[in-house]
Amino acid sequence: MLILGFLVSTLTAGAQSPALHVADSLYALGNYTGAITVYAKEPSAKSSLQIARAYNAIGNYDKAELQYKNLLEEHPDMLLARNELGKLYLRTKQFEKAKTEFGELTEKDAENADNFYQLGKSCQGIVPEMENALPNFKKAFRRDETHLKSIYEIGKYYLKHREKDSVLKYVDKGLEFYPNSVELINLKALVLFNHGNHREAVPWFERLTELGEEKAYIYERLGDCYVRKIEYEKAIMAYESALKLDGVNPNPKTLLSLSKSYLKLKDYTKADAFAKEAIAVQQVTFEDEYEVLANIALEQKDVKTGLGYLKQAYEEDPSSTHLNYRICLVADNYYADPEVKLKYYEDFLNKIGNSGSGMDGIYRDYVTKRISAIKKEIHMNADGE
Repeated sequence: MLILGFLVSTLTAGAQSPALHVADSLYALGNYTGAITVYAKEPSAKSSLQIARAYNAIGNYDKAELQYKNLLEEHPDMLLARNELGKLYLRTKQFEKAKTEFGELTEKDAENADNFYQLGKSCQGIVPEMENALPNFKKAFRRDETHLKSIYEIGKYYLKHREKDSVLKYVDKGLEFYPNSVELINLKALVLFNHGNHREAVPWFERLTELGEEKAYIYERLGDCYVRKIEYEKAIMAYESALKLDGVNPNPKTLLSLSKSYLKLKDYTKADAFAKEAIAVQQVTFEDEYEVLANIALEQKDVKTGLGYLKQAYEEDPSSTHLNYRICLVADNYYADPEVKLKYYEDFLNKIGNSGSGMDGIYRDYVTKRISAIKKEIHMNADGE
């Protein structure tokens, strides 16, 4: 800070450009706060723009927005500042404001393809305006057939709407300029796969893996393509790569596909193992559904049925302290025999252990007090006899 102060005090006493040079250097080095301090001492349109950029860079979007707006009030034709303000609005999901800025830019700078692309992105964030996104992406493409981001958005739109020829029209055009574009290659692979052109899709999925795209769905689809080509060894390798990327949550579909591939190779041991694993990872529990059924029964004063459903819910999720506690409460109200009530509560304490935090602690405190009251009741009944 002492060095910064010395530089500022020394250079501001002289010509303006050296001070701005210091500010530019600080900005380039990522010392945005220091750069703002120097720029503020040298007021100009450039300084204001750089201050806005610096605030943007450090994530102070409110101050960045205010700086851009003040700058544009004084210099309404400063298209670069308007462009950056529009992108700031997109980043902060203020899509209506972004649309206003880029709408104005498409009028003032009508041949700039990126303005129409950014206007399309703005429209995507506004539900009533979503249908206007595609026309703007196409306007961007007409102005610049190499505008990769617009080509991708157009291709993605047509992929979603299953219009294969339209996807290929734009994607193939883009691949002429960007043969290694992961985004475009991905679109081409998917549209071919989705329309049953599995043999044609293989080299494109393979290209994605060559370019370092390590995603499970790519290997899953590549495996499916190999199966259709009766290349089961390759399919197995692809499926196994997908499983590695799945980590601790393997996709049951991939496991089943592995089982089928091993079956084709007559490796029955592995086919059996993967089929059983596919079943195991798909185990479904219905604790929520049973609890809802319990609530319905209890609302209708059918306590016996409600208690039965709560027990079924707890069987589905034995780790749920909440369900165990509800069972105790309902049993307490349902059974007349205090010995039965006591057993429910004591079982609860045995299962919950010494947990004393959060809701578990609250449940434990209540149950402990209730056990004491029931034991007193049992003792009094015994004395009365």
